[in-house]
Amino acid sequence: MIHDLTQLACFVAVAEELHFGRAAERLCMTQPPLSRQIQLLEHALGVKLFERTSRSVRLTAAGRVFLTDATRLLNLAKQAATTAQRTSTGQSGRVVVGFTTVMGFDLMPRLIASAQRELPDIDVVLREMVTMDQLKALESSTIDVGFLWPLACRLPLKHQTVYRDPLRVVLPSGHPLAAGGAVAPEDLNGVPFIMYSPAQGRYFYSLVNGLLVSAGVVPKFIQHLDQVLTVVGLVRTGMGVSIVPASVSKFYFDDVVFRPIGRQDVIAEGRMAWREDHQNPALATFLRFASEFFAGN
Repeated sequence: MIHDLTQLACFVAVAEELHFGRAAERLCMTQPPLSRQIQLLEHALGVKLFERTSRSVRLTAAGRVFLTDATRLLNLAKQAATTAQRTSTGQSGRVVVGFTTVMGFDLMPRLIASAQRELPDIDVVLREMVTMDQLKALESSTIDVGFLWPLACRLPLKHQTVYRDPLRVVLPSGHPLAAGGAVAPEDLNGVPFIMYSPAQGRYFYSLVNGLLVSAGVVPKFIQHLDQVLTVVGLVRTGMGVSIVPASVSKFYFDDVVFRPIGRQDVIAEGRMAWREDHQNPALATFLRFASEFFAGN
């Protein structure tokens, strides 16, 4: 059995130089301990690796075969050491990123494409999930960073606002309000309305409900749903209208129209959130990159 990599390094040096003196010089050691390492290696393997004469050194058949694997093992050991060093400093590693569906439309594709170019040695793994699930995943450390909507959380998190999205009214294309311009909140009073779930869709439920209540508007709630795309899908059927982030209108949906709301003070704010006590060096690198990315966009 090979006891350490030193014997492999000694063997590879002699095998490549085919001269004990030059190999010893290359390894910055004297010739007697080098010869001793080769003897120990041959004894451990139970085979002769070199044919030695007073004038020459040649590899045996076993030595030639062993040279290929020995070189590979040394390279793997060097690579492992480099990887460990790069991981400890955050130059390489793995970052698991949670994100909401809405932020997956435009924000995340741009960020991740840029990260792949600028941080090629960091493996970014994406997990699409609603904000409540991201908060649970941050608490259990099953994701490293979340792109989510601001909700109260028992876990102290660091966060940075990275996304601001005004709201739009989405209506079936044949709806009477679809033909005009901006839709005032008051225009939605008594109108069939697709609302967000107060549980899984809590952020948009609170945002939209606050807008309606402040305007004294009481729509006719038809359904309560978790996901924005499902909300738009139901609006397409003509079942009702809804209010969604403006970024949703960048994607093609037939049979619906998006109209501005008569108020400009209601904005959906997306945040990048992470645990302050995280132990992932690659996350620190990713967070620095992401902060610079959002500052420039």
